[in-house]
Amino acid sequence: MAWRPADWVLEGELDNTTPGWTIGWIRLQGRDEPLRLKLLGNCHPDLAGWKFRIVRTDPIPEWVEPNDYAGIATDQSGTIGDVTADQMLQHYECSSGEFVRLAAAGNRPTTTLRKALYLEWFSQRNGRVVIQCTRLAVERLGERAFELTEEQWIEQAKQNNEEMTFFMHQLGDALDTQLGDDGSPNESDS
Repeated sequence: MAWRPADWVLEGELDNTTPGWTIGWIRLQGRDEPLRLKLLGNCHPDLAGWKFRIVRTDPIPEWVEPNDYAGIATDQSGTIGDVTADQMLQHYECSSGEFVRLAAAGNRPTTTLRKALYLEWFSQRNGRVVIQCTRLAVERLGERAFELTEEQWIEQAKQNNEEMTFFMHQLGDALDTQLGDDGSPNESDS
């Protein structure tokens, strides 16, 4: 499981101009305070070394229901996962639920291929957080401070994979604690 606040992102700014650190903020609709990110690690090569603004290219769709995300902490310190503005995804003009309903009925909605922002991190307070959206883009600010060498990118990708593996083990351990050997809830948790 991951927090997925993409539909509520209004704007943000991230700075990866110091090698090994990505810091910044993200403002969500319905929250007074922006999320504050202080993440160990670098973005993918397309964003490594850049300070960049996250901008909404399309308004928040009408079908998105209000959410105050009360359970997500303002402090999002942790480690970086995958962060790129070069991911290509199918973009559609209906809710995910409506898309699934139409597709199941054999009426696939019209889609277009678009670049998407993919922003993933592992928060000490909330675990995995993923923002993946074709309605968000980045504007690079200033000059690029550094570029990752191939060796640095391989090492960063390895660290990202290790962080995901660690997260999945934690998730599995939490489920094992909640469920008995037969898959039913432990009596002490009921």
